[in-house]
Amino acid sequence: MMNNTYFTLEHITDGVWAAIVVPGSGALGNAAILDLGDVTVVVDTFMLPQAGDLLRQAAVQLTGREVEYVINTHFHGDHHYGNQSFPDSIIVSTDATRDYLFGLGDIDYEKWRIAIREQITSLSDTRSKQTDQHVISALTTEIADKEVLYGAVPSIRRVVATVTIPDRFVIHGSQRTAEVMTWGGGHTLSDAFVYIPENEVLIAGDLVLGQSHLMMLHGNIEEWLGILERMEQELEIKRIVPGHGPVTDAQSIREAKNYLRDVEVYAKQAEESGQPLEYWLEKGVLKPYGQWYSSHVFEWNFRHLYKYNQIAKLI
Repeated sequence: MMNNTYFTLEHITDGVWAAIVVPGSGALGNAAILDLGDVTVVVDTFMLPQAGDLLRQAAVQLTGREVEYVINTHFHGDHHYGNQSFPDSIIVSTDATRDYLFGLGDIDYEKWRIAIREQITSLSDTRSKQTDQHVISALTTEIADKEVLYGAVPSIRRVVATVTIPDRFVIHGSQRTAEVMTWGGGHTLSDAFVYIPENEVLIAGDLVLGQSHLMMLHGNIEEWLGILERMEQELEIKRIVPGHGPVTDAQSIREAKNYLRDVEVYAKQAEESGQPLEYWLEKGVLKPYGQWYSSHVFEWNFRHLYKYNQIAKLI
């Protein structure tokens, strides 16, 4: 149970465990378990209820008590579809994240499965045209995750937060503290993260990843960079549990800043060159990010920013 087909547990420091997903298992987004001394907290709940069930069981086994709080860092499903596995827990998110999810209304399961099947077809077609083995491997993992999600869709129920935070929510335990904070939106319209000051540990959600391509499609790069700057200036950080990729440290904040700037500048230069989009895509993943996890995401980011720059010139 402690290590399973969905995730492996890594003991970071006293009272902090990272639940790092197994690639292609369908769990997709990392989670964390916090023992504050007399309170148990889980941060994010994976993409699958089955993985969420095992996460709750692991938290109980590690801390000796039920999970009192579940923190959702943002609205992407790989960080909250497992919420239903915590029926007796208080679920916390930002105001904007809850409003967004609540506004989606009831799930249309048939349309959802059709959309996933179309995504799998598109991803498979893209993979068939690739020559970069790193990108092929990343696409294979993405397809495997989507296949598992397709099968799990009928069992998923949307469970939104019952407690929301405007900017900061502090859980005071007998041994350590969990500071749930939001400094706005960067990766999405509203991103939260959790900081344990006694251990100098950051659970970053998708604001910081472990040498993995950051998803830029739903965010704001300038605001994102501002959040990362504040993290460096205001928080003492020894270890980071990222939203994706292995456990890392403060170096990943600097790497995230470099990535956001480099891809943004590259896409702008490409659009201004007059050469078509496909000309630039044929050059492959921008160095030095070719060996990072989820390398297929680079193309998504590049396409998004290239077209954004085209539209911006017309306004």
